[in-house]
Amino acid sequence: MVGGRMSLLAHLVSAPHPVVSEASTSEAGSFRAARWALFAILAVMAAQILFLTVGCDWDLSGDEAEFWTWSRRPDLSYFARGPLIAWLIGLSTWVARQLTPGSTVDSMLAVRIPAVLLGGLTAWGVFRLSMEVLGRPRAALIAVLLMPAIPVLAIGGVLITCDTPLVCCWTWAAVWSFRACRDDHMASWLLAGLIISAGILAKYSMLALPASVGLYLLLDPRRRARLFSPGFWLMSTIGIVLGLAPIVIWNAIHHWVGFGQLADRVGLSGRSVWGSIGPLFAFLGGEIAALGIVWWFVGVYALAGTFKRVVRTHSKSDLVDKSVRSGLLFLLCLWGVIWSACFAASLLGETEANWMVPGYISLLVISGASLERVLFERGSRAKAIVLAWSSCVALIALLHHTEWAYPLASHVVPEPTKRWPAPLRRFDPTARLRGHKDLAHKVDGILTRLRARGEDPFVLTTTYALTATLEFQLEGQPETYCLSWNFGMTRDPVNQHDLWRPNPRLDLEAFKGRTGVLIDDANMPPSFANQMVDKGVFKTMESTERLIVNERGLAVGAWDVSICHDYRGTAGYKQNPWKKTK
Repeated sequence: MVGGRMSLLAHLVSAPHPVVSEASTSEAGSFRAARWALFAILAVMAAQILFLTVGCDWDLSGDEAEFWTWSRRPDLSYFARGPLIAWLIGLSTWVARQLTPGSTVDSMLAVRIPAVLLGGLTAWGVFRLSMEVLGRPRAALIAVLLMPAIPVLAIGGVLITCDTPLVCCWTWAAVWSFRACRDDHMASWLLAGLIISAGILAKYSMLALPASVGLYLLLDPRRRARLFSPGFWLMSTIGIVLGLAPIVIWNAIHHWVGFGQLADRVGLSGRSVWGSIGPLFAFLGGEIAALGIVWWFVGVYALAGTFKRVVRTHSKSDLVDKSVRSGLLFLLCLWGVIWSACFAASLLGETEANWMVPGYISLLVISGASLERVLFERGSRAKAIVLAWSSCVALIALLHHTEWAYPLASHVVPEPTKRWPAPLRRFDPTARLRGHKDLAHKVDGILTRLRARGEDPFVLTTTYALTATLEFQLEGQPETYCLSWNFGMTRDPVNQHDLWRPNPRLDLEAFKGRTGVLIDDANMPPSFANQMVDKGVFKTMESTERLIVNERGLAVGAWDVSICHDYRGTAGYKQNPWKKTK
């Protein structure tokens, strides 16, 4: 069995690339593959919409809710990201309100539906990219079919994050930039530049794409002259200038807080730790988790074989023609630049599993090409690949309903402790998407009771994620507030909520004397409310009540809810130099 697997992987490396003749790319074959690709994409989108409308009991994640709060306050940019994610959610929720007259709150479906639409557009972009660079319809179809079997792409099709529009823009910018490199048409360069600018507005990682195209032109002797043509520089200039302009303007107004946060994230600030081995292993392990171990192995061997075919000396026995070699080089550059950047960041002590997601688009196309020969010419090996694909899709489908396994998991999940009252959250990421409705119901009851006593309460939490999640779940979706765990209450903003005015950190008169309902994750002792009273931020505190939300016999969330009276402001705070913003 092991030998069979190794022979399959060896075949992916050593077999000649299937692209050997243009005759095989007939119009009929291309049309048929495109038709099946569209059918598969629409089927996946239909399943995702069905899940979101009928079978989804996931609350918004902290990041999703945070981006939703941004969408309620349109701006040129935001603390941690560009504005595209907020604009997309804002447009989606606005359309949903127009379709449901009288609605005053936003729904989970309205927030997440852009993820489904952009995921479908990305999948079609993968098909087009494969056709552009390799010209193999069946390989392009396989690349599309791989997407629902890859965890980070499958789950990303229903959760709306910055990576969703980023990957869509990356894919289509790759399509048009390759066309531009091949044909040197100014319209293609221009369109690629516009798509790059949109991608930068989604996430700064998009800056790696023009760098990848530049590296490709430098390495490809047939197209090296394009590197010095007006088209490439027009694409790069339009993409970078239009993409960064609103972000730079916003940061200039807000004293460059976003760029400071970015420096922290990529290990370029004083927080960086050179040569730390932990983040490096976290980066490499994150790739396996994001791709799934099966497709990670397939991808690695496909990359190795592609690299071998690109760099080896051309000879008469080499069946890979120059145009195909050029396309493979383009894919390697798209993958290699962003992988190198993520690898370097991990050496500086910073890494996230999702940073490499744009690079997986190239990996999809390369893997699709390598698997084509196996699937269509190797019967027994084809069955193994189809079985692996089916198993991965089934497992990912089960990830959408991990609660089905909770009765069984209750026998192996550790018992709750004072430090970890909801230990399931350490093992099941989807548990972090549960319980917030019950928490919001509890807080709504407290707010109603306090208002009935004539008080003017406000909701205060420790993190932006919990703040945004509660703002979405509370009745009427009122504004909630955040004070971080920095008990010196630094004057520097630590998240977007510190920049919106009024807020408890900066605007004492708007909150002075009011009652606060403080919510803290019970997995993060010591008590937030106790610290607030000890530091003199509030005068007195009522007893803290711990809310534990159970589902099918397991605790999926635990929070401490406290009522504190007479808000007095942050202790030791000095006046903030930033301009007041609405």
